[in-house]
Amino acid sequence: MRSLTFIITLFSLVSFAQQTTQYTQFTFNKYGYNPAAAGSNINSGIEVIVGGRQQWIGFDNAPTTNFLSANYTIKPQRSYKRWHNLGLYLSRDKAGIFRSESYYLSYTLHLPLTNKYNISFGVFAGVRNFALDRGIISTSDPVYGATYPSYFFTYPDFIPGIRLYSKKFFIDVSIQQLYKNRLSQGDKQIGNKSVLAQQLYISLGKKFFLDNGFTIVPAINIHSSFVNIPSMELNVMAYYKKRIGIGATLRNKDFISGIFQIRFFKNMTAGFAYDYSINRLNKATPNTVEFLLGITPMMTAMGAEKGKHNVAKCPNFDF
Repeated sequence: MRSLTFIITLFSLVSFAQQTTQYTQFTFNKYGYNPAAAGSNINSGIEVIVGGRQQWIGFDNAPTTNFLSANYTIKPQRSYKRWHNLGLYLSRDKAGIFRSESYYLSYTLHLPLTNKYNISFGVFAGVRNFALDRGIISTSDPVYGATYPSYFFTYPDFIPGIRLYSKKFFIDVSIQQLYKNRLSQGDKQIGNKSVLAQQLYISLGKKFFLDNGFTIVPAINIHSSFVNIPSMELNVMAYYKKRIGIGATLRNKDFISGIFQIRFFKNMTAGFAYDYSINRLNKATPNTVEFLLGITPMMTAMGAEKGKHNVAKCPNFDF
């Protein structure tokens, strides 16, 4: 039993150290993946999103993730040759005895390329910390004696990103853990010379506006660590009159997800996702739930408002 505990702990350590957070509703939490996505809607003003993700439902000390993000678009008064966005992103991940927290500030610059297409550059800059929680380990477990009572370390981190987009199309590229930090600080070390692997994220999607009030948004999210086979998510969302969204996601033939989103009041949107395991390990890898709540222009700017016109060089950006 002790050997099994050690193996599970070691496996969780490797997975926790090498992987970054993955959200089923990646088009909702686009800012969390790519700082360049903030402020794509020039008329959005402030955008605030909170969310959480619970994996392995039914298992004690299963992986959980929570985050809070806020960003504000600085709208130009006269010239629309460029505009800026400032924001912050806070997250906390916990898997068994391991805990990670991230604190970022962001800056994004948007530049029009043509009358239809724009490009933006963004960066997250902040700190991350890793910690071990010895309180949930049995005192008879050999891992307990080998763990510091209070074990954590903090290091600087930054995430660059770029986005090409229009009213109906977007493509995001960002790299996380670009600065290859070793999981050590002083005489403290997690694992055997562990290094955080770089993580590449590429997302792209397109909107199709239909005459009956529906908007269809297919999207793809690709995640690669440069050394393993990339993970791919295929997502399709259908929105009705900018108020209700229903969709599905397929991830690597391992999980299928159902998504439901609804807008209430004026600019508040709630999203719920449920991931169901469809691989051979479906009994060992239980299902996952995800909930997001935001003050966001995600649905309110879903389509062009008829009868309303914007001033020159001030398009109503949807993404």
